[in-house]
Amino acid sequence: MCKEQLQFYYRAPRLLSELKIARADGSYVKLLNKLAKTSVLAIDDWGINALSEPERRGILEVVEDRYKMRSTIVVS
Repeated sequence: MCKEQLQFYYRAPRLLSELKIARADGSYVKLLNKLAKTSVLAIDDWGINALSEPERRGILEVVEDRYKMRSTIVVS
């Protein structure tokens, strides 16, 4: 059985919060790797609030890690 998570669903505010917490507790790279390995990542409630600079960088890193390798769905 494959241990890799096949899909993740996040509300954008929740994902941004988890990225912020991971930066603070030192698990940021681990979280990015987990998100990069997920075959399908769905991010919902996109664009409800303006993003801060650290949030924009975090989302950019997630998307760049997945670019041309995994599926990412963004929904607002």
